[in-house]
Amino acid sequence: MTNLKRPDALKQILIFAGPIIFGQIGLMLIGTGDMIIAGRYSRECLAAIGLAIAILNPIQISVLGLQLSIAPILAQMRGKGEDVKGTYWTIICYSLLVSLGSCLLSLLSYFLVTLLDYGPDLNRIIMTYILITSFSSFGLCLYQGIKEFYQSQEKTFAANITAIAAAVFNLGLNYALVFGAWGFPSFKEAGLAWASLICRMVMSFVLFFISFKYWKMTKKIDWSLMRKFWKVGAPISASLFFEIMAFCSVTLFVGRFAEDQIAANNLALNIGSLAFMVPLSISSAVAVKVGHSYGEKDFSRVHIFSQMSLLLALFFAIIMGLSFYLFPHAILSFYTSDAEVINWGKKLLFWVACFQLFDGAQVTLSGILRGLSVTRPSSIAVFIGYWFIGIPLGYYLGFYTDLEAQGFWIGLAISLAVVALMLSVVLKKQMRRLLKTV
Repeated sequence: MTNLKRPDALKQILIFAGPIIFGQIGLMLIGTGDMIIAGRYSRECLAAIGLAIAILNPIQISVLGLQLSIAPILAQMRGKGEDVKGTYWTIICYSLLVSLGSCLLSLLSYFLVTLLDYGPDLNRIIMTYILITSFSSFGLCLYQGIKEFYQSQEKTFAANITAIAAAVFNLGLNYALVFGAWGFPSFKEAGLAWASLICRMVMSFVLFFISFKYWKMTKKIDWSLMRKFWKVGAPISASLFFEIMAFCSVTLFVGRFAEDQIAANNLALNIGSLAFMVPLSISSAVAVKVGHSYGEKDFSRVHIFSQMSLLLALFFAIIMGLSFYLFPHAILSFYTSDAEVINWGKKLLFWVACFQLFDGAQVTLSGILRGLSVTRPSSIAVFIGYWFIGIPLGYYLGFYTDLEAQGFWIGLAISLAVVALMLSVVLKKQMRRLLKTV
């Protein structure tokens, strides 16, 4: 057993999570770039792109959950003394299979738009965006697979610097293709979709070529390892689907209100998602740290890494919550100058501030459990928290009281509190079981 002190564990998590945070923010800023340029183009475009993302995200991001099992499983293998470098081509193959499913499901969502029917103008923009960006699944999944491979070895620089560069590239490309700047043709709203597609494909190819030293590794595909990725990843994917679908269903419900509420909801969701990238990165880091310690059967280290990651996530959540509460106008003004949108945005951002603690806690708890290959309880907790409690409550408050869009965000806050509580109980039981063997 290794004698790990808590300050050292905190330092290790910070060093490991730091580049991941910047990389995750870079990935998120690709979507944010779409929103910023859409807001500069028109209120109608901002509303439509937000709705399009609300339809696509439950598919594309939840399917990525199938790959979030890669890093913890490889970390466990490293903890047992196994060489994981020979898994490179297995991960490439697995990622391409996942991307094919993601693309097909995304294309099918195109037909959902006419059923939801947001009017001819919004429908046209939404359907165009979905049709084009569905094919970005190939770039997104290939990038994620290689990133997980690197992350399992605690190598974070290449993948995350690529994501940061991609965010800058995407913002410039968005502007060029929407407004026809710098000699580029103007594709208007469709330019946002083409920019996202090009950006995701470029970043995946960049990371693939950066990893050239692994190309000579064995080309043999380990199908048993792929089945393990699937077995552990499927509940993660389900959990992500239930959670993201909850947030996106709120966007779809709010789409029944006026455009100022739709736009404000999109901004609140985007701002909250940006803040979420930090605890999500801490979750990814601790999943690997816990996975490696679990593979070594050093359960005291598992306990210490879990404690320190939760402390770090909650500290950040407090900072973000206070920022959203104290400076909502300054934050929202970065996106839009529309007074009505800002007014509604302030109301929604208050509730985003309220659930920061719960959001940070639940995603970090999920990462710890992922490192232990305990993923099914997370999906059950998310399903109960959102779909049995939060969404029905939000629906009632949104449509049957004067709260309107605020009602749905109150429901989300309560959902996150329930999920965090349930996962804390699961982790406590797991830790009690592990520490008995120390």
